[in-house]
Amino acid sequence: MTASGKSNLAHKIAIERNLEIISLDSMAVYKGLNILTDKPSDVMRAQVLYYGIDIAEPNQNFSVVDYLNYLIEMEIPEKSFNKDFLVVGGTGLYFRSLVNSFEFRPTDPAIRAELELLNVDQLLKFHKLYDIEPPETEINKRRLIRNIENTILEDVKYIFPPINIPENIVGVFWNHPDYLTRIEKRTALMLKNGLIEEMNKIKNPSKTVMQAIGMNLSNDLEENINIKTNRLAKKQLTWFKQEDRIKIIETTEEDVIRGELENILDGK
Repeated sequence: MTASGKSNLAHKIAIERNLEIISLDSMAVYKGLNILTDKPSDVMRAQVLYYGIDIAEPNQNFSVVDYLNYLIEMEIPEKSFNKDFLVVGGTGLYFRSLVNSFEFRPTDPAIRAELELLNVDQLLKFHKLYDIEPPETEINKRRLIRNIENTILEDVKYIFPPINIPENIVGVFWNHPDYLTRIEKRTALMLKNGLIEEMNKIKNPSKTVMQAIGMNLSNDLEENINIKTNRLAKKQLTWFKQEDRIKIIETTEEDVIRGELENILDGK
């Protein structure tokens, strides 16, 4: 859960066990969002090798497929059979894609650019013209575009290679009872450390970056960041409760979480 203290705990364990860390945060991939995403400090990154941080420009729409491609480039699937990694973060789709060897149909930039020019009615006409079954879920522009892309790129599939993970429980979700207070303290510290100045330096942010908490806010910044972060924490808990291989633990004690993580690492 966001603001639980998971990142600091993982860093300590990584130092003690000489492990490398894979970030599972869809916003930490972007350069320049250091304060906003609470990235590990330069000192921490000198102590432990981190993957998945600062690998995309802020004007880039970085997708889960881009993230998985990056891990392949870093040879993470192959390396996982010879060494252990700690994976830390709260992006549920990244987690599910990583452990389940998901299949994706990639987007074609040229096709996407053309479809983005169409409104909802025009996209529906496109469906009818090319005999494409509309999505059964809520109809909106994003879903319609993806539905068209999935049909057009039907024969192009992306399969993430298998990785070496435990057979049963693969990780822990730290459900911190004091997360509301911890979120408020973290937001105040972020603002004190220059969050507003950091956000103002981001020029031409992508649609994905604009989804980052704090990026699309103007009034009552601190209050709204807290509200949106609280919602994110609840969303994370709901998401990971659906994962049978994740153990949900509600505790304020870091040692309890440490013990569970070490049991997984030791194969117990």
